[in-house]
Amino acid sequence: MKKGLLITALSLMIGLGFTACNGKVTLTGTWIDPGDENSVYGDTGFSLEKDGTATSINTGYVEYTSWEHIGDQLILHGNYNGTNPHTFADTMWIDELTEDHLVLKDMGNYSVTYQRKTEN
Repeated sequence: MKKGLLITALSLMIGLGFTACNGKVTLTGTWIDPGDENSVYGDTGFSLEKDGTATSINTGYVEYTSWEHIGDQLILHGNYNGTNPHTFADTMWIDELTEDHLVLKDMGNYSVTYQRKTEN
C-alpha cells in the first residue's frame, strides 16, 4: 500500500515537472521600468536577445553588451561610459518571472520590477 502511494506521488511530481518545463517563461525580450509621467528620460530598461547580446534603453552612461542566466541570477555585462569609463558585470537575483513582469533584487533591500514590452 505504502509502496503504491509512493510510486503514485513520484509519478505525479515527475509529470508536473515536465509540464512546468514546457510552459517555461523566457527572459528574452524587452524589459522596461516605466518612468514617472513627469520623467525627462521616459522608460528605462534593457533588451535581452536569444544570442546573449543585451541592449540598454535610456540608461544614461550605462551600455549593456551581453547577458547570462545562471541559476536564479541574471548577469548583465556592459560598459560605463561616464567620468570613469570601465566594464562591469551587474549580478541581480531573479525574485519573480512571469510573462508580464520581472522582479530583480540585489544582495541588499533594493529591488526593481520590470514590465515586458510587447512588440507591435
